[in-house]
Amino acid sequence: MNSKNMEEQFVSASQLENMAEVFGDCATGFVFVYYPLEDVMYVSKNAMASFCFSENRFSHGKKVFLEKFVADDREILSSELDQLISGSSHNIKIEIRIINSRNTPLWVNFRCVKISSVENKHVFLTGFVDIARQTNVDLSTEIPQGIHFKKDFSCVQNSQSYVSGFIMKINIDNMRNINEKFGLAVGNYVLYLVSDCIKRAVSNGTRLYKLSGDEFVCMNLSGDTASGAQKLYTKIKQNIAEIEQKIDYEVMFTVSAGAVAFFKDKSSIDDLLKKVDFTLQSAKDCGRNSLHLFDAVSYTRHIKELDLQERLRKSIKNGFEGFELYYQPVIDAKKIYLDSKNSVLNVIGAEALLRWNCPELGVVMPSQFIPILEKTGLIIPVGRWILLAGFNQCRKFNALQKNFHLNLNLSYIQVKRSDILSDVMMALEKSGVDPKNITLELTESGYMDNAQELQNLVASFQKMGINVDIDDFGTGYSNLRYLQYLNASTLKLDYSFVHKATGGDEGDRKVIKHISQMAHELGMKVCMEGVETLEDVEKLSEYGADKYQGFYFGRPCTAVDFREHYIRNDSLASVYK
Repeated sequence: MNSKNMEEQFVSASQLENMAEVFGDCATGFVFVYYPLEDVMYVSKNAMASFCFSENRFSHGKKVFLEKFVADDREILSSELDQLISGSSHNIKIEIRIINSRNTPLWVNFRCVKISSVENKHVFLTGFVDIARQTNVDLSTEIPQGIHFKKDFSCVQNSQSYVSGFIMKINIDNMRNINEKFGLAVGNYVLYLVSDCIKRAVSNGTRLYKLSGDEFVCMNLSGDTASGAQKLYTKIKQNIAEIEQKIDYEVMFTVSAGAVAFFKDKSSIDDLLKKVDFTLQSAKDCGRNSLHLFDAVSYTRHIKELDLQERLRKSIKNGFEGFELYYQPVIDAKKIYLDSKNSVLNVIGAEALLRWNCPELGVVMPSQFIPILEKTGLIIPVGRWILLAGFNQCRKFNALQKNFHLNLNLSYIQVKRSDILSDVMMALEKSGVDPKNITLELTESGYMDNAQELQNLVASFQKMGINVDIDDFGTGYSNLRYLQYLNASTLKLDYSFVHKATGGDEGDRKVIKHISQMAHELGMKVCMEGVETLEDVEKLSEYGADKYQGFYFGRPCTAVDFREHYIRNDSLASVYK
């Protein structure tokens, strides 16, 4: 709507003020109404705290209003207002500086138009001060905003085609917890204190910028080094410690930082920021409250991981392209062979193991891609695919070998972040497999702090008719105490644990012997993993294992190869008897 149309709108004073409050609540600045004949000024209530108006309606309106602006700009604004009142101009559109409650000048957009009253006898001036357009400094910390960070970098780089110095990004640790525990007002106060600590620490040509949220950037393009970044961070921490002492430790806070130093570098600001962001995240991941300096080897590994992550997403999106289940035989330790010549293994089941053949990279090791699946949550859709593919294959094997059992691993992340019970039930229904031939393996180390959760999970699966094994027992801090409550089917002793015993460690041999005995007394079977040689079999025989699994009996292979080499057709059972 142009100014001419605005002049033709007839409203009352009360309507204008009501409108000012409505728009004021929605605005990042404030709205005002000026009555020239009475010299009365009305400002929306949100202006009172931010700009120290003692009241929102006051006499001597023009004079009081002008005093809120920088002295050098008052004459300009006064002249603009007079011209609007006299009719020599139709509106005001200027950039001007206003003083905030911290006595800091802010550049703002000032807009104003003239409106006729209902009786068409008076004119009002109404407009707004737009702080959102103020881009020079951040309002809460009075620090230059991030937009100037990139501009300043480009200015230096363009002048000499390269840059030397460092960039350090700083983030307040656990800011969300501070806001939730103490409230937003305290959170904003902490933000202000940290900004002040950083401002007092920067020197030697280092510039400070405020990014969004609770992040700051210190940039030095004067040739300072990584050592300078380290000294700056140390000074910031010292300032924070002093502030915490002054406020009597009513609230405590720390900062993490990541920094990248460079010398005659021609990289773009975006490339450098990627490195800084990675380094800051490394500091966060390693416990916070520390500075991490850029490490090229770790960053290269990170980039490769990101590439692998995107390729995994692509494979999943393309119908789980490249994913396949391999099967490793599980042997009856009580009767390893079916025939007198020890040529036919007594294979009673298998463990399904995930493999991925990337279309571009080829075969990728599980140790490389499974952690990425878990970290990104992609293990959830892949986990569902594993359940259905494994259950379907077990049903096919059961058509030949009725009592064949298939073991499938459940990731702790998969269990925690999905409705695993529904996923398993759906796979059972779709595949038509007999649940008694399915065993799900859980790694007990993930549930050390919540044994009841693991116990409930085991019970829920058993209600479905599914067996549950405890996998990798012996790694980490295994909990012997709660095994008696789990009612698991089998305790699988981790291969690293088993190898210590077969390697001649007397202490580990005694531990394995007692664990095996305890498991049997609790009604569980024992499976020893990682059996690689005949000597291993001979050494482990004294422990009374129920099952064996390892390379000595067979390496993981495709379903086709497994069927050919390990599945025993029940129709031939009489031959072995």
